[in-house]
Amino acid sequence: MLDEAGRRYGNGETLRQVAHELGVSRSRLADRLREHGVVIRRQAPSPEQALEMARHYEQGESLARVGARLGFNAGTVRTHLLRAGVSLRDSHGRESLAGHFG
Repeated sequence: MLDEAGRRYGNGETLRQVAHELGVSRSRLADRLREHGVVIRRQAPSPEQALEMARHYEQGESLARVGARLGFNAGTVRTHLLRAGVSLRDSHGRESLAGHFG
């Protein structure tokens, strides 16, 4: 059952869909999948991951590259960098005014 749930989730079904069909709660399924090494989508980064995001971004990596490295999309990385007070660059690598007006 868990292998099937992991496969379905990995193929793009939501936790809610898979859990409903299996008759378990979403949180229980998420916990079990995590125990088996499955990375859960739409999970907020931990404080350690947010620090790692900032470190990689400040070393020059793009939002997309940082996200790919840590398993998040660029928008999530941007949100957490802004919350951490990191100044964002524009697409040419220059400090962006958006980072100041968030």
